[in-house]
Amino acid sequence: MRKETSVCAPSFHFSANNITDKTSLEQRGDAAMLIRTRLFSTAAILMLLAGVQARHRVTLSTQSLCAVTGSTVKIPCTYPSQFNRRQKEWFRVQSSEGEPRDLKKDPQYSGRVSVSTVRSDCELTVRNVRVSDSGVYNFRCKTWSGDWISAPSGVHLTVTDLQVKVDPNTVGQRELKLTCSATCSFSTYGFYWYRNGQYEQYTTEASIVIDSTHLSNVGRYSCRVHESEHRSPPVCVLGKECWGVTYTPQHVCALKDTSVDLSCAYKHPAGHTVIKSVWFIKDQAGVEPVDVREDEEYQGRVQYTQISQNNCRLRITNLRERDAQTYRFRFYTDDPTGKYTGDPGVSLSVTDLKVTVSDWYSWSKKLICITTCTLSNNPTYIWYKNGQPVTDRYRNDLYVSSEESGRYSCAVRGHEDLRSPAVCVFDEKSCWSVTYSTQTICSLIGSSVDIHSYYTFPNNYKVREMFWFIKDHAGVEPVDVREDEEYQGRVQYTQISQNTCRLRITNLRERDAQTYRFRFYTDDPTGEYTGDPGVSLSVTDLKVTVSDWYSWKKKLTCITTCTLSNNPTYIWYKNGQPVTDQYRNEIDVNSEESGSYSCAVGGHEDLRSPAVCVFNEKSCWSVTYSTHNICSLIGSSVDIHSYYTFPDRYKVTEVFWFIKDQAGVEPVDVRDDEEYQGRVQYTQISQNNCSLRITNLRGRDAQTYRFRFYTDGGYYTGEPGVSLSVTDLKVTVSDWYSWGKKLICSTTCTLSNNPTYIWYKNGQRVTNQDTNEIYVKSEDAGSYSCAVGGHEELRSPAVCKNSLYTSLTLSSSHCQLLLDYNKVIFIDTQRKNCVLSKIQRLPI
Repeated sequence: MRKETSVCAPSFHFSANNITDKTSLEQRGDAAMLIRTRLFSTAAILMLLAGVQARHRVTLSTQSLCAVTGSTVKIPCTYPSQFNRRQKEWFRVQSSEGEPRDLKKDPQYSGRVSVSTVRSDCELTVRNVRVSDSGVYNFRCKTWSGDWISAPSGVHLTVTDLQVKVDPNTVGQRELKLTCSATCSFSTYGFYWYRNGQYEQYTTEASIVIDSTHLSNVGRYSCRVHESEHRSPPVCVLGKECWGVTYTPQHVCALKDTSVDLSCAYKHPAGHTVIKSVWFIKDQAGVEPVDVREDEEYQGRVQYTQISQNNCRLRITNLRERDAQTYRFRFYTDDPTGKYTGDPGVSLSVTDLKVTVSDWYSWSKKLICITTCTLSNNPTYIWYKNGQPVTDRYRNDLYVSSEESGRYSCAVRGHEDLRSPAVCVFDEKSCWSVTYSTQTICSLIGSSVDIHSYYTFPNNYKVREMFWFIKDHAGVEPVDVREDEEYQGRVQYTQISQNTCRLRITNLRERDAQTYRFRFYTDDPTGEYTGDPGVSLSVTDLKVTVSDWYSWKKKLTCITTCTLSNNPTYIWYKNGQPVTDQYRNEIDVNSEESGSYSCAVGGHEDLRSPAVCVFNEKSCWSVTYSTHNICSLIGSSVDIHSYYTFPDRYKVTEVFWFIKDQAGVEPVDVRDDEEYQGRVQYTQISQNNCSLRITNLRGRDAQTYRFRFYTDGGYYTGEPGVSLSVTDLKVTVSDWYSWGKKLICSTTCTLSNNPTYIWYKNGQRVTNQDTNEIYVKSEDAGSYSCAVGGHEELRSPAVCKNSLYTSLTLSSSHCQLLLDYNKVIFIDTQRKNCVLSKIQRLPI
């Protein structure tokens, strides 16, 4: 491709006749004439060049244009007339390299573009423009020498859709202002307005004002400009049809102990902002409904999620029978009267599974997996015989012949752990069983493990005792693992569903590698059963081995003494930092990548292997902090983590944290600092790890903390350390419309871990408010304070929002106050002295 230039200027050759004769001027003694002649000659040349350049340039009369979708755009353009018969074209400037494409040949513009054919005129016309047409356009033509010339910069075209917007300052007022807006400024002869699809009026201005009290103005509004037939999407502005909640579906049936999502979509008039939303089940006339999250029955089991705008979803986990209710959604807007409840709501039914048995023939039984409601999502059924899946049977009924006697249960796919109670079919003897989900498990030292069992027995018996054990001696009753001193505080039994028992062992140790068996006893003296051979648990740590690959490359392998269950993902670290894109148990390391390497598995990143030094020892000294900046609350606790590496042949002799570092002076262990006495603790989660915990944080604890370790061959300090900021909570009040206030729970730094905020009014928790700001209406006057989740006891000082004093600050969060005109009455909730620390009278 030939190089394009913005100017096509021919070269010039000057003959002797163009140069003034210096000698003749000097002979006449007219030096002044010589200077004037030189200047005139230079100016003449420059003017000639400028004129030639102007005649060899593409000119675009504008640099940017804004157009409305569906309109026609014209981009004026001129080019040198002498190239009229040469190749010329409009093109769109692309961000990537490549030959520009003639718009006339581009399928996206087919039938929509034309270029003026008048000599020297290259005006571009684009009809029915789309948002995708937005971009930079330029024109070019070929010179007689074969070079392309074009404008130095193209024309930036922005194509915008129209949108009707409501002025939020007029919401709730009699006069409501609507604006036909766009994302860029454009010129038009006027605007056409439509209500409910019918033409309403024509205006030369982009805004109209409607009377919100007139029923004739109720409906959905759209607009268009004179130059385009394309209307904006209709926006509901006034009327009952602008409000709504739709549930999908309206009836849900879910299994007990599973999770369920209840979904809805809501709408409201344009210009309103949703400030609060709740799901609830109980509704009493004249009483504000209770957020289901605040209901004791649902504590820790409900969550609100928003998939998209105007979408609402309630998730309930660990479903119980009493969760079978009708759930409704209500939302509140910034308009005092703008709230809406979606009726009739969504009906949730909760069921368990049960197997019924009926005679089919004398030698055959029909089993049906029944529920009290029809499960949503048309599930696949799974049948089990003595705890083992029955293949090729995925319906809710099953036919069993006399030769297939045993203990049968059912489940649905995705919830295989929630089986029905088992029923005995035909021969009772075949109904005693214990089945383990797996017979071998390999887990990491320091992690937790779950061992599952499923047991069956004849229908006419009842289980009275069950336990797990590891030691079995003939004639001696086995010992419940919970009673074994080795497992004290580390084992737990859980029953996910009937006929199941799960053993959880936490903080695994090497000596936990045993065979675990499950035994249950029934109400029959001879009715006991032990599941043999049990589950063999192996326990391993991680270790990195190094082998030569080439002289300049090493192969590192993360090895274990057994094959870890669940096919884990491996994570590699170099000098404490994760190595990206390496998720197998081996990596190759070049000599340029020397350093200290360790490995871990996904989900247990804190249980790393000991680090090994590869290639250059100097690159193996490091200290890595999990974060460099932490913000925590005064009075709370904080953990500061470090991970350190060093060459393999050394041994660590001492580790400590410090804050003050002076040249030539040994830093002081923070544990020996009087300021921290009794408030600091070092913990080691795994090898090469050291964490500093500081409790009861104070303002002066805001420091930079560094970690240093000593070995028998040197020491290393982690720079620049971790900067700890310490803050308290404070409620600030600002105006929010004439009838409300905006309260913000503010801090002097951004709290770590993205906490949930909790608000209190007159000492009582405010429901459904979990962000750092709330909006308070005049009728909600009271004493407000805030806290963050997990530190509810560390509340901010309270501020009072009332009709007399706009802001009152109390010295202690346990003090409550009542205001009655000019009297201030304090209530001491903890029998402590309440002091009014700050009072500010502001205009209402």
